[in-house]
Amino acid sequence: MTTNQKIDRIRDLMKNNNVNAIIIPSSDPHMSEYVSDHWRTRAYVSGFSGSAGSVLITDTMSGLWTDGRYYVQAANELKDSEVQLFKAMEVDCPSITKYLCDNLKSGDTVGINGKIFSVNQVNDMKKDFDKKGIKLVSNVDFGNDIWEDRPVEELTPVYVLEEKYSGKSVKDKLEDLRKELADKDADSIVIGMLDHIAWLFNIRANDVECNPVVISYAFITKDKAILFTDSSRISNDVIDELKNAGIELREYNEIYDYVTKIDEKLSVLVDTKNTNFEIYNGLKENDNVKVVVGEDPILLMKACKNDVEVKNLYEAYKKDACALAEFYGWLYECLENGEKITEWTASEKLQQFRAEQETYKGDSFTAIIAYKENAAMMHYAPKADTAKVLEKSNLLLNDSGGQYLFGTTDTTRTFALGEITDEERRDFTLVLQAVIALSSAKFKEGTTGSMLDVLSRQKLWNYGLDYRCGTGHGVGYLLNVHEGPQSFGNKDVKLKEGMILTVEPGVYTENSHGIRTENTVVVVKDEKTEYGQFYKFNCFTLVPIDTSCLDIDMMKCAEVRWLNEYHQKVYETISPLVSDRAKKWLEVKTKPITKCKHK
Repeated sequence: MTTNQKIDRIRDLMKNNNVNAIIIPSSDPHMSEYVSDHWRTRAYVSGFSGSAGSVLITDTMSGLWTDGRYYVQAANELKDSEVQLFKAMEVDCPSITKYLCDNLKSGDTVGINGKIFSVNQVNDMKKDFDKKGIKLVSNVDFGNDIWEDRPVEELTPVYVLEEKYSGKSVKDKLEDLRKELADKDADSIVIGMLDHIAWLFNIRANDVECNPVVISYAFITKDKAILFTDSSRISNDVIDELKNAGIELREYNEIYDYVTKIDEKLSVLVDTKNTNFEIYNGLKENDNVKVVVGEDPILLMKACKNDVEVKNLYEAYKKDACALAEFYGWLYECLENGEKITEWTASEKLQQFRAEQETYKGDSFTAIIAYKENAAMMHYAPKADTAKVLEKSNLLLNDSGGQYLFGTTDTTRTFALGEITDEERRDFTLVLQAVIALSSAKFKEGTTGSMLDVLSRQKLWNYGLDYRCGTGHGVGYLLNVHEGPQSFGNKDVKLKEGMILTVEPGVYTENSHGIRTENTVVVVKDEKTEYGQFYKFNCFTLVPIDTSCLDIDMMKCAEVRWLNEYHQKVYETISPLVSDRAKKWLEVKTKPITKCKHK
């Protein structure tokens, strides 16, 4: 079926059920950013394949709301359908709720699937809809009702992440969590976030592509820890490990019945940002349960990596840098020999080089290998039948990463394959200057990511440029490549020792080029003075930055010195670990800059 035909079938169901509008988000019952194919309903209905966005369907219109990372991609993918693009980050773009309040009448009904909306999302909608007399029902799933060949959940074997990788036992994590719950006047917690559960129980699987999580729920009390998941795919050895850690196993879907039948008095902490509405409703209907609304303590516990995790991450980035050096050595040799390489074949080859690294467990996200104007789409992913052929000219952007037992990696580099324009050279230099400015920051305890964001953006603002995305995000440990709560856009979360962030400013010029340079850093303590504790960033990434793309005359000597010192570290660390071909490539790309114009 075409997108328009799918929408027509949904409208038939809407009419038959007296529903005037439905909203289909990109989520799953666990409020995941990246979902399994089983829950890619929004993509199925709309034809837009990006990871973020929501579709609204009414009697007379259909629209996709998405953020600035996807404007170009969404416009391309929606052009043959009736679906309108709503640019959610633009100041004049109404939210879906406001659009409905402006266009529906009192007595009309909006339908959602309460399993894939958080409590906060539903409550916010209800508040606005009540003012207009609009009804909200949470048992509507028309997008999935018309999906005849909907994929089943792929439940993969569960494995234990040993303490030499996790740095902390399950028993110790549970003890710490229970202390946090007591501080919040709660004696139990329901957990739906997949990465929280994987972290807490030191388990991993491959249930969601590129995200080594276990599709599950958890319920923790003072004396019980229950894991709700499909037990048929768990080996006896892993079951024994879980039981030894005090974990009880129940089947996945039992969670919904369990919360309604709790037979002891419990104060249950519910993170209403990250818990689906149906589970919350079940708890609210149980007279034995007192719901305590608060942030899941695991969010911050997981974000602050322990010493073992940080030490291991340095190893993960070494392995990833070796894979990237092998990839670029291969790529430049192929281009020099006149071989035909496309974005797609390059991405396949890159995955092979990563797979050769010890403890590799898969890619951390679908690789963005984008040539020329394709790089202007921030989350472009090549396809075999439409990928561009790489030529000995212009820029190639490679944003990719790996999952290793030593941690999760995320690195972006933009390299020239030949001649580039003066505009590209200027933009490349500005992006590097933005990376250096933020990476070199020294900041006082209590600083939030948003307080530092301007250090990066100012370099681009000076030229009337900007980027429609965050400057950087947190990264999990053998978990989701995007992890909160820290980011350079968050004004509420203070940066703490052990937090991991990416530093990735960029320039994206539609139909021309895209440039991004990304390093991953960790927050570490610096000096302590009479004014308090200061912090800085240490860098994990060990991949050269293409000096052939720079306008050296734009750079200050301190920036040149930073780059030379960085390249010296890259070469000394990685060159002994790679093939002769990769080592020769590293020699060329880490050659120091010998001139400097501006003090």
